[in-house]
Amino acid sequence: MLNNIKLASVNCGIKYKNRHDLLLVAFSSAVNIAGVFTNSSMPAYPVVWCKQNLTKKNSTKTAKALIVNAGNANAFTGKQGEEVVKSTAQAVADQLQCHPEEVFVASTGVIGEQLNQQLIIDALPSLLSNLNNSQQAWQEASLAILTTDTKPKLITKFCDIEGKNVSIIGFAKGSGMIAPNMATMLSFIFTDANICSNTLQQLLQEANETSFNAITVDSDQSTNDTVLLFATKTAKHHEINNSHSPHLHSFRQALQELMLDLAKLIVIDGEGAKKLIEISVEGASNQIQAKQVAMAIANSPLVKTAIAGSDPNWGRIVMAVGKSCPEASPETLLVKIGDHPLTLHGAKHPDYVEKLVHQYLTGNEVKITVNLGLGYASFVAWTCDLNEEYIKINKDYRS
Repeated sequence: MLNNIKLASVNCGIKYKNRHDLLLVAFSSAVNIAGVFTNSSMPAYPVVWCKQNLTKKNSTKTAKALIVNAGNANAFTGKQGEEVVKSTAQAVADQLQCHPEEVFVASTGVIGEQLNQQLIIDALPSLLSNLNNSQQAWQEASLAILTTDTKPKLITKFCDIEGKNVSIIGFAKGSGMIAPNMATMLSFIFTDANICSNTLQQLLQEANETSFNAITVDSDQSTNDTVLLFATKTAKHHEINNSHSPHLHSFRQALQELMLDLAKLIVIDGEGAKKLIEISVEGASNQIQAKQVAMAIANSPLVKTAIAGSDPNWGRIVMAVGKSCPEASPETLLVKIGDHPLTLHGAKHPDYVEKLVHQYLTGNEVKITVNLGLGYASFVAWTCDLNEEYIKINKDYRS
C-alpha cells in the first residue's frame, strides 16, 4: 500500500444501517492534489468547497485529509449546507492540526435534505483511532462511499518514473444519475508519484476526457461529481513539473487505464444494468462532433432498451445519429453491431442477417460502430442497457 496514507470508515447513521457510510483519509504530510468537478449549475456544497480550495488565489493546492459521507448529497440545502461543510472541515482540521482548506469534503446521496453535521463530528474519534493502511482499510473505504451501487470499485496500477516504481490506487462510486460533464460520480485516486499539483491537474483533466467523461447510464448529470487525485511525493524520483515530460509516459498510460477501468465498472454497475455497451464513432469532422454522436446513441432510451431485449432494432441507432449530427448523410453512414454490417448507401446492408445480430446482442458486452464518413476524428463512449430494474430501483430510492 502507499506510504503517507491512512484510512478509516465507520457507520455514523446518516442513512444506512449495518454498513459504513463515512470515510476519512488522512495524510501524514501535505500531499499535492488535483480535481475535476461537476459542471452543474446546482453544485453541492462539498463541490463548491473543494473547487474554491483548488482555485482561489494563493492556494497551496495541497491536502492533509479527505472526508466523504454517503446517504446525503448536501446539495440544495441553503446556507445550512454550506456551514455543514465548513464546520466539518474545521473539525477534521482541529484533530489533524492543519488548515481547514487542506481538508477536502465530498458527499453523495439524496438531494435537498439537510445533513446532520453532528453525526460526522461525533464519529471523528472513532475514525481517528482506526486509521490504518491495510488492504482491508482500502476495501472498506471503497464500500463506505457507495449508494445504490451493487459492488465496490477499487483498482491498483503500477508504472515507473525515471526507472523508479510508482503505484496508483483508485476507487469510485456511481450507479445511477450518470451522465458526465465532468463525470457523474465520486472517485478518489492516490499515487506516490512526486508530481507538482499543476502538472497533476493537467494529467487528470486529460485522462478524464476519455474515461469518466465518456460514460453515461441515464443522461442525468449529478450535483456532486468529484474526482480528486492525490500525490504523496514519496516515490524515489525527481519532482515532475511539466506535463510534457518524457518521464511521464508510463504514469500517463497507467492513470488513463485506471480511470477508464473505474469508469467501465460504473457503467456495468448502472442501476439494473446487465450489458456493457461500447459506442465507437469514427469518420467525424472533429472530436466534438464524434463525441456528440456517441453520447446521443449512448443516452438514447430506445437504443438502450432495444439492447436490453437483444432486439436488433438498428433504426434507433440511425435515429440517434440523425438527431445529433445535421452534417451526416445516409449515403456515407456505415453502422455495425459487433462485426455485423447494418447499413450501406442509405439502406439496409445486403449482408445483414437479423438472426445473427440478435444472437450477438444476447451477450454481456455489445459494441456499436458508427462511421460518419465526414473526416478522421473519433470518440469512444460507454453505456449500459436500460431495463425494468432501473425503474424499480429509482421509484423507491427515498423510501
